[in-house]
Parts: sequence; C-alpha cells; structure tokens
Amino acid sequence: MRPCTLLLATLLPLPATAGPCGVDLAAVEARIAELEPAYGDVPPGIGCDAPANAAGVMLCDSARSADPELWRMAQLDDMAWVLAVENATGAEADHASPPRDAGFDAARDACTT
Repeated sequence: MRPCTLLLATLLPLPATAGPCGVDLAAVEARIAELEPAYGDVPPGIGCDAPANAAGVMLCDSARSADPELWRMAQLDDMAWVLAVENATGAEADHASPPRDAGFDAARDACTT
C-alpha cells in the first residue's frame, strides 16, 4: 500500500519538513484537535483486535509504533468523513456507529504494500 496516497494526504499542505509519507504530522494533529471535541467519539474504521487484511495490519502496526503517522491520518479521515456526512445531510450521524465511506474503505482494504 502507498499509505501516503490516502485521501487525507491530498487535503494537507506538504511542507519542506514533511515526514516519510510527505504529510505534515503537526497539521494532522492540529486538525484532529479541532475535530476532537465534536468527533472524538467516532470509532476507527479499522479494528486492531484482529485486522482482516494487510491494510489493517499496517494501520494497527502504525498505531502501536513510535511513529503513528499513518494511524493518525486514518483517525482524522474517520472524523472528517462523519463531519462531511453531517454537513451533506444536515443531520447528526450516530457517532457510535457512523456511516462509512464504502468506496474509500474498499480501496484502503485492497492495499497490500
């Protein structure tokens, strides 16, 4: 999988100090901090108790690593998706069981490297 090609990577500026994926992790963290009061209860789209595919393993490995860049990008994507759904529908989503972006999830889950 080319984890840097996640949708989120296209939404953030690429500073000269970008990490290995070309993403400014400070910008990711800043956006998470902005969304966390309202969307911090949105569960991750990947369960790390038993990842079902290579993409899940990579994300969960990132969550447990000293460099959680990929995991944090995925967290931001999950929160931002629910925000987008709410903005599009004008109705609050169930944060405990939010709607998922099936197309994005399928593309993510198909990644193997």
